Amino acid sequence: MPGSKAYPSLAGSWKFMMLAAGLYEPLRYACWRLGENVGGVGGIGGLCNLQNPDECSTFSGHAGSYCFKPGVWAGLTGFAIVVLLVWISPLLLGALRMSVSSSKGETPIEEEGRDGDNHRVASAEVGLLVTIWSGLSVLWFAMPLTYMLADTFYQSSFSGVLLAVALAAAFPLSWHLSLLAVPVSQAVGPFIGLGRQGTIDLHKALGWRTAGWAAIHACGELIYVFRTSGLQMLFQLSGENGDHLFYLLGLIAALMLLVHTVVAFYRKHPRISKYFKASHRTTASLVLLAATAHWAPFALFLLPSAAAYGAAAATVICSRFGRKASTPRACLALVAAILGAVAGLLVVWKTRETVMMSRDVGLLLPFIFPPLALLAEVAAAMLVCLPVLLTAPAMSAGAEGHSMQLMG
Repeated sequence: MPGSKAYPSLAGSWKFMMLAAGLYEPLRYACWRLGENVGGVGGIGGLCNLQNPDECSTFSGHAGSYCFKPGVWAGLTGFAIVVLLVWISPLLLGALRMSVSSSKGETPIEEEGRDGDNHRVASAEVGLLVTIWSGLSVLWFAMPLTYMLADTFYQSSFSGVLLAVALAAAFPLSWHLSLLAVPVSQAVGPFIGLGRQGTIDLHKALGWRTAGWAAIHACGELIYVFRTSGLQMLFQLSGENGDHLFYLLGLIAALMLLVHTVVAFYRKHPRISKYFKASHRTTASLVLLAATAHWAPFALFLLPSAAAYGAAAATVICSRFGRKASTPRACLALVAAILGAVAGLLVVWKTRETVMMSRDVGLLLPFIFPPLALLAEVAAAMLVCLPVLLTAPAMSAGAEGHSMQLMG
């Protein structure tokens, strides 16, 4: 549904999320005096309670490649709390604004206009967003690459330079994965102001860029591991070195993304087109779960996506009970879903802290909690927004079919 005088659009929320993503690494790097409180590749140490094992003062991680430290609240570090608040605020406040901006009546969400003028405006907006995104991608890649190549470790050999390129590619890849699913979800897509086709066009454009960055990151890492340790290192899953599982999970995520990309490429094939939407969502979910196990901060950065898809699942459930929400109610449900997702994250993250602070914790255990948190976010988001949607008025018979169509 395009923005109008009655209902503002959520396009501004997504743009503010893009801005936050663009400022994240420069601001984190500017805070280098905070050391490991904001440290690690992409801030993984500061975000996920992981520090140098040589300076470990807790039971966990003395013999491994990390040291787990307690959070300041509900298992979250101070850095994680600030980042999470900044990251979820644009979508939360945008949805809240839409829910109260024009709440007269319970008029169901109308199908988007399809006239030529709307399509041209949406196409121009998509082109602008893709251009901005391309500029951000250059920033996401160039900044970490610059400071990595200034380090003597990366300068020492071809393998070091290759590793720097592979790690730098992980930065734009991470932001692509974190932002890509938000506008195409049923809970956000109708309010993004681009129309259905414009939203799909944006998703496709950014999706192919995601595959490109993933190829650079995965291929670079594989070549580096092969040259320095041999690929057999990926499959050494003894509890003595958690990094082995880190690389293996990265390989699994890369293979899943490859399958996801191949399915998207052949989406018009007769054997695939019939099942494309279901298979596309399934493989996308598996990619994000594997990616979250590989890189724990996704448990935070994918929270808006988890909330959006939890709300979308609740919308489908409610439509089966003959309920169709108005725009204000649907946006209020999205607000509830975001708050529910935060609650789901906090439960898992506090449990993670309790377990990881105990004595003799295995080094494989940290990889379980991030994907578990992502699943908890989706489940909690769905459960929390169900009461909001179930109290919506009953839909007409003609509207029922349209409400069952998910943004694909």
